[in-house]
Amino acid sequence: ANVMTPAYLTILCKGFSVRRNGDLLIAERADDQFIAENPVSLLGLIAVAEVRGEAWQATDDEGDAFVDRFGRSADGG
Repeated sequence: ANVMTPAYLTILCKGFSVRRNGDLLIAERADDQFIAENPVSLLGLIAVAEVRGEAWQATDDEGDAFVDRFGRSADGG
């Protein structure tokens, strides 16, 4: 099933406005701004920020554990 529309609607329900700038979507709410190529990626970025907060980046140990479990090609690098 296509989750693009439900992802977009979820972003709106979270109080964000969404606009397109070229090939990118930009979600904004107060001082928060997230940019991604599609609604699913955009919602994922918002979720990461909501759960992990200002320190959203993975630590070295977290990154190593991810690569050990899923392999280097899964980490996008």
